Amino acid sequence: MKKKILIFILAMLSISSFAQKKEIYLDEDSIQKEDLIEISKNKFEITEKGYVYFNFQFDLDSLILNVKVQRIKKGEIPNKTLDSIKSELSIISGKTIPDGNVIVINYYHGLDRCHSSGNKSYISSGHKRFSKKINEIENVNQFSMYKSSKGIKKYGNKSYWIKDEFGTIQKMFLPLHYPCGSYVLIDENGNYYIQKGEYAFEEIFDLLKNKKTTFTNNTN
Repeated sequence: MKKKILIFILAMLSISSFAQKKEIYLDEDSIQKEDLIEISKNKFEITEKGYVYFNFQFDLDSLILNVKVQRIKKGEIPNKTLDSIKSELSIISGKTIPDGNVIVINYYHGLDRCHSSGNKSYISSGHKRFSKKINEIENVNQFSMYKSSKGIKKYGNKSYWIKDEFGTIQKMFLPLHYPCGSYVLIDENGNYYIQKGEYAFEEIFDLLKNKKTTFTNNTN
């Protein structure tokens, strides 16, 4: 009898182990580069001083995927890539982007917990005030872009927004859906500053006032 009980327990443990999903860890850079380099759990859990991270978890059919995301990121794109982005934005929006202007992109990823609640008229008027104020700043071109238009009416007339038609901004700067929107700033030399996830409009104005400290490699 004891032998039968032992066999039963071992069989149940075997089924449990077989059913357990594998858990892997990645940093967001590997997703952007599409090489999906796995990192250790220890490295995933380390928070570097001065940086703020999101830890995203995706429960897939056969595994659990954990992704480490650095919320604020700086870098530089080549002039050829900058010209391509400017050309695409100009075509989609109908706006000309003069040489020397900073590009500001407010990005709506789609409906999420933030965009599903809140006072509609208050949010819409907030976006209108921001748009008016930032358009008064010299040498700045501002664009409101979306990946998915679901729920976007809360943030103003749909004509106020342009679609990330070819996924260029998403693929290059914002590969995941970050909660409550994101923004991308790109200076005239291709230096960029990204904030992923919820933000206040005032942050953008402060960053534009201090270009030398905002943008990497900016010496103007």
